[in-house]
Amino acid sequence: MNLKNLLKIDNLNKLLSIIDMVRWATNCFSISNIWYGHGTDNPLDESIQLILPILGLSPYVWNYVYNTKLTFQKRKLIFQLVYKRIKNRIPVVYLTNKTWFCGHELYIDQRVLIPRSPISELINNKFKSNGLKLEFIPKNILDLCTGSGCIAIACAYLFPNSNIDAIDISLDAINVTKHNIKLHGLENRITPIHSNLFDKLYIFHCYDLIITNPPYVNKKEIKYLPKEYLYEPQLGLISEDYGLDIINKILLNSFFYLKKHGILICEVGNQMKYIIKKYHFIKFKWLKMENGGIGIFKINRNTIEKIRKIKRKK
Repeated sequence: MNLKNLLKIDNLNKLLSIIDMVRWATNCFSISNIWYGHGTDNPLDESIQLILPILGLSPYVWNYVYNTKLTFQKRKLIFQLVYKRIKNRIPVVYLTNKTWFCGHELYIDQRVLIPRSPISELINNKFKSNGLKLEFIPKNILDLCTGSGCIAIACAYLFPNSNIDAIDISLDAINVTKHNIKLHGLENRITPIHSNLFDKLYIFHCYDLIITNPPYVNKKEIKYLPKEYLYEPQLGLISEDYGLDIINKILLNSFFYLKKHGILICEVGNQMKYIIKKYHFIKFKWLKMENGGIGIFKINRNTIEKIRKIKRKK
């Protein structure tokens, strides 16, 4: 059956249960030109991530609910959203306003990027694998370029005795972060801060751990990205200097905000090769990701100090 026939509203009379709708949506997605990459990589998972949250259900309960019968109104709503996903290429998370990061539910809208960082794997592994092992339990953590607050919230659950600052240059993003902090009842643990990187921090604010997934897309690359990415705030994607500007600022200035034993964990994605070239005099610790994703490095304060000294001599 072609896509035009699949998207006829009359099909709803035959689609009675959750699994019927998922099968139908999967067929629609598989023959459309949509792009995956905002949390899924195939049409089946994309369908589940769209349909279950719309029904107020977590994707994790699929095995318990897939035979559940649906009212016509629910089926019609799902039909409309599948149609919108295909026609307008809107990412699923912006249609449902829900996603899960490290198992924790978050509210998401177009004010923030859709959480998909492979840093989630590090958190799920309690920072004890992937070639990474924390030698301490961090008490003070900074989530830099926090976006939706997903990393800060996941770390708050992992380290229940920690205090976390969550910084973003976007006031819109900070407002979404505040919403998610309240959603999880973490107001006493996580402090959202509207700041351009470290600008609003005092130097004596020292952290055991700084985690950051900063903007690192080269401005020239935006026009080559799939349409789905154009719905996301470009402030959270683009960095000057071929994608390296913000990364460089974080790398050099984090020295002043880390404790002596502190470490920086930074995601740079495909800019990994340019970082290696630019800082060829330093051997970065690149973390091995088992579930996909590249370009996450770990660096300690002493190594950052070496970088700063070498940069000063040049």
